[in-house]
Amino acid sequence: MTRLLLLSSICLLSLNSITAQSKDRKALANKAEAKFKVENYDEALDDYLQLVTDDPKNPEFNYNLGVCYLNSNGVKSKAVPYLEIVVRSENPNPKAEYLLGRAYQYANRFDDALDQFEKYKAKAKKDDPLLKEVELEIQHSINGKEITKYPIDVSFQNLGKNINSAYADYYPFITENESFMVYNTKRPYTANAQKLYNGQYSNSIYISKVVKGDYAEGEIIGKPICEPNSGEEVIGMNATGDILVIYKTNIKGEGKIYLSRTTPLGTYSKLEALPDVINETGEVISACINNDASTIYFASYKTDGLGGTDLYSCNKLPTGKWSKAMNMGPEINTKYDEDFPNLSPDGKTFYFSSKGHSSMGGYDIFKASFDEETKVFGKPLNIGYPVNSSYDDLNFRISKNGRYGYVASLRGEGLGDFDIYRVTFNTIEIENSVFIGNIFPKDSAQKVDYKSTYLTITNNSSGETVGNYVPNPQTGRFIIILPPGKYTLLCEAPDFKEYKQPLEVLDKISYQPEINIYIELKN
Repeated sequence: MTRLLLLSSICLLSLNSITAQSKDRKALANKAEAKFKVENYDEALDDYLQLVTDDPKNPEFNYNLGVCYLNSNGVKSKAVPYLEIVVRSENPNPKAEYLLGRAYQYANRFDDALDQFEKYKAKAKKDDPLLKEVELEIQHSINGKEITKYPIDVSFQNLGKNINSAYADYYPFITENESFMVYNTKRPYTANAQKLYNGQYSNSIYISKVVKGDYAEGEIIGKPICEPNSGEEVIGMNATGDILVIYKTNIKGEGKIYLSRTTPLGTYSKLEALPDVINETGEVISACINNDASTIYFASYKTDGLGGTDLYSCNKLPTGKWSKAMNMGPEINTKYDEDFPNLSPDGKTFYFSSKGHSSMGGYDIFKASFDEETKVFGKPLNIGYPVNSSYDDLNFRISKNGRYGYVASLRGEGLGDFDIYRVTFNTIEIENSVFIGNIFPKDSAQKVDYKSTYLTITNNSSGETVGNYVPNPQTGRFIIILPPGKYTLLCEAPDFKEYKQPLEVLDKISYQPEINIYIELKN
């Protein structure tokens, strides 16, 4: 009897435990669904990961987890295994095959993506509104297969914790000489900052100046441009950095663009609203301005567009007013979305992002050169992989020498979410510094045997000898040319002590084309 009671008690406890676990799982599923419905994908993702761990074959949990990955600012290709489970299940969500195709694109599995898109097309009804999107993604996958065959020679440098954070840091704008950067961030400005409905913080505008060749810690640009959590974004800057283009929404959620100019005190002025000819019907979502503020290029939804968002230009008239907005035409615009115009520092190259042309997925960055005869920008070219990817590649800013570009990207070595990177185009010749030096004895009564004097330059990072040099045998004068980096100069001369001196070649604003050095030898 006692044994029977004990067995009954164990069964009852097990049943209660299972019931409690079931209730907890249901509560977690309800919480995840509530976040999912308001597009709080980042927080819903963590909940669905736990749900899938407990119930790995559940089609709904796997589908929603896949959607969360595709809509999060993370590695979107992580959606693949979860959506594969969905498409293999009985009565899968009809959209799953299309979404699996998108996930394959993010993994650069373009053949698999094409297969999924074709499967979706075969089952879709003729009036399916998603078919146009499927056709576009098929073309993106075909483009991606070709573009990734021929990667361009670039390297990426994460700008580190002075610029980037665990939150989204994006839309970098640098001056032509890289003296400072203005960018946006979604990090919390204060410890008690409140999240928005989607689980993210309101964006702020930050600025970072170059100090001794590196970007200093970014700081909020502050008043009068913006206040903490006020939601303004910098969307453009001229090459000299004395004019910012700011995007701001009103209480109705309508977006308009404004200008802010530098003051004699070196700060930025209050926002200057642009006239209705620019901010008229159709929301302006991005813009750039040339150096003398005579031309503005912007992206907008307008009734005369070729489709989606188009790029337009406005010129300053002799009267001081702005001309009518002119569509940049079918050479630049497509039936898909164009966005984020940017000018090279000399104004001769027009950069923008597009879902059309030869994009390999989402937005790609394109460039068009100015034709001096026709006075318009010519046929756009895709700037290439891996600067462009299957993700949305939006804002791109180029330095004056064309060797360095700045982008926001999702990469494995990032600090979390979008990070800002400096891209080096390795085929463009680096700017070297020329060291012009003289060797002389501290004691003028002594003489230096310049014919037997040797100079050795060592790279501090690698420890390798960069070069061996000899001075002019009569004067002791020498010339050394070095690329950016840190070095040690060693001078050896008979009857004198070894002389060592650190050398540093900086780029960005600190770059010096010519540096004078003097070596004073002691015995």
